[in-house]
Amino acid sequence: MRYAVVHEGTPIGIVELPAGELVAGALSPSSAFEALRPTLHAGSAALLTLGFFGAATAEGPNGGGTALRAAAALRFDLIDLRGELAPTTFVNVIEAPDGGLVVLACFGHAHAAIPAVRTPAPVSGTEEAKPGSGEPDV
Repeated sequence: MRYAVVHEGTPIGIVELPAGELVAGALSPSSAFEALRPTLHAGSAALLTLGFFGAATAEGPNGGGTALRAAAALRFDLIDLRGELAPTTFVNVIEAPDGGLVVLACFGHAHAAIPAVRTPAPVSGTEEAKPGSGEPDV
């Protein structure tokens, strides 16, 4: 499915993501992305230098911890084709070693996109509906 990636309400690019819980896709950036590029570049470089396990360790002499924190502070959302906010647990953007941009998104623990609808119990004959009718007593 195609999504607009937004940062603080500003679209920064388009991504095509497959169905699934944890998914990734290439970001086609818009010109608005350029304001975020230095922060994401530094954070991505620090992440790749540390590796996935090293990222949890204390900040090294290269100052990678500062760059990672700055990149991690950026918040992204996905907007679907209907213009609605997609329910996600997280959305991250990283720069690959080849300079391409990758969107990682998790839909696994997101709230329901469509809330449940509760239908009131039917009213029979002349009896008026009472608050809580049709619900078990607790």
